[in-house]
Amino acid sequence: MVINKNTVATLVYSIHINNAEGEVIENSQNEPKDLLFGFDRMISGFESNLIGKEAGSEFKFNIAAGDAFGEVREEMVVNVPKAAFMVNGELREDLIFLGNTISMMDNNGRPLKGKVIDITDDKVRMDFNHPLAGEGLYVYGKVLNVRDITPEDLEPKGGCGSGSCGCSTEGNSEGSGCGCSTEKETADSSSEGCCGGGCGC
Repeated sequence: MVINKNTVATLVYSIHINNAEGEVIENSQNEPKDLLFGFDRMISGFESNLIGKEAGSEFKFNIAAGDAFGEVREEMVVNVPKAAFMVNGELREDLIFLGNTISMMDNNGRPLKGKVIDITDDKVRMDFNHPLAGEGLYVYGKVLNVRDITPEDLEPKGGCGSGSCGCSTEGNSEGSGCGCSTEKETADSSSEGCCGGGCGC
């Protein structure tokens, strides 16, 4: 049986930035992962390169930035009113400092993370590009097993962005406290990686 839509593949793999000598960003070599194919639950370049592989197949391939976490987009750098980070009239200074990454939501309720890159008297400039935007990936590994998907595979197991705060980038009223979490808090709440995490956040 080969990997195709509506199949589950058990894989071991390593993902590096740019090439085989690049930084390792995910490694399942000692912990095989079951991945669902055909449900847009992983980055497109990862899924497309594995379609047609069968159990026992080894693989290695490169993924261009556009098929990984996207290119760097200038429109993803925005100014957020400081009022969006006020709780009971007080600024969350434990969150608002240069270099910190904050979990938020966009105006459509989708989770996203932004990095604080500048702070002024009334605004916080944030970069919402993925931390790996603009980077290519190198992947290698092995397919251990392939099977048909079952109803149990589709049951929710915790959503991406479960640690997000519900802040809107349009928030502008004091006391609307966002309860934003830090990068560490968010990381602690999610153990999924960039290809097995269900959404590629």
